[in-house]
This record gives sequence, C-alpha cells and structure tokens, in this order.
Amino acid sequence: MTAQYPSAVKSFTTKVDFTDTVLAEHVNTLQDEVRSLESNLGTYISTGSGWVGSFDQITTNWDSLKDRLANIEYGLNLVYTERLPSGGSTGQVLVKSTNDNYDVEWATFDGLPSQSGNDGKYLTTDGSSASWATVAQGGESISSFLLAGC
Repeated sequence: MTAQYPSAVKSFTTKVDFTDTVLAEHVNTLQDEVRSLESNLGTYISTGSGWVGSFDQITTNWDSLKDRLANIEYGLNLVYTERLPSGGSTGQVLVKSTNDNYDVEWATFDGLPSQSGNDGKYLTTDGSSASWATVAQGGESISSFLLAGC
C-alpha cells in the first residue's frame, strides 16, 4: 500500500488491547507513512547547510524539506553577505541606491526641517516640503484651545 503523505494526512483507528485484532496491514501502513515522512523531511534536518551553496529562485518543488531549508539558508546568506552594506550609525536608515531592488546604502534621514529657533511653532506642509509656522494667537491661548478638545 502507498502512503497518503505528503498529499494527505492519514487517519488511523485507535486500537484497544485485548479487544481489537492488530493485523500486519496496520503495522505496514504505519511503516509506509513513517517512510514517506522521513523521505520528505530528509536526513539531518537540524543541521544547517553551513551557508554554502547558491540561492535558487526558480525551483518550486523540492526533493526534501532539508533541501528547501538549505536554499532558504543560502538566500539569507546572500542577503547578509552581499546585499546589506556593513556599517551604518545611529540615526541612519537603509535607502535604495539604484533601480536594482537589492542595491541599498546607509543614509542619514531627517524628515524634519531644522528645529533650531522654532520654539512654539507647529509643523506644516504644502504637500511637498515640511516647514515651521507660527501659531496664530486669538483671544485664547493655544493650550486652552487644545484642552477644550477643539
């Protein structure tokens, strides 16, 4: 008999001691399912690939889980060793440097205009650039306006 795994999950009937007769077929079916599991998992799946190999972006059906995991490791290694630039410092972010999706570099990003000398002002935008503007003072202070929930 052929195993149902990996295309389906085999259901088994619970056996009761001294009540059910256990046939060789029951044991053979279990062995078929275990063999199928082992074949699909592969050997030494808890052992890494050592990051040695090349990343395969084409294959969609792997011979075993071990092969699939190894390819994922190859891809991670590619990102860590070839795609991410080393360095960077506090306040820097990765930005795309070319039209290639994988070319990035560290850059300092400050989305705010200079805060120096802009005490008490609020941040505004014209839709393309941010700037500071002075709060218009009316009959009430800005804090009482905010506390009123307006």
